[in-house]
Amino acid sequence: MSGPDWSAGVAGSEALRDVLGSPPPPLTDYHLDSVLVDERESSVTLRFSAFGVPAGAAGLWRARGHNAVEFVLVCVGVTNFEVDGWSGRPLTVARLGRRTVVLAGQDGRVSFETDEIRAQYPVGSLRSRAE
Repeated sequence: MSGPDWSAGVAGSEALRDVLGSPPPPLTDYHLDSVLVDERESSVTLRFSAFGVPAGAAGLWRARGHNAVEFVLVCVGVTNFEVDGWSGRPLTVARLGRRTVVLAGQDGRVSFETDEIRAQYPVGSLRSRAE
């Protein structure tokens, strides 16, 4: 099932689409590895990953032995940051609106407003399924 293109409002999304596909898979297909809140910069950095090598990088990444993809979204100008519980469970809700970000799972929810979301170029990695 495919929802709206979450990358549409992300600055630098061309790099994401080149590797992950256009449109990229839903954010709920990825594991949210970390949420880094920097109150000095009023920013939130979201790190996502998934097992598998996207078609856009398959040749190079497989040759290097990579079996996973990682990418980072940096949200700047963050206000109204709220956390309601947290767990390592998979995301069931992941919405990136023009100004609003909502990430939720079985035992928690993170939401905030942001002026801009910037994408960093996705990278390949070798990950253990035991992590």
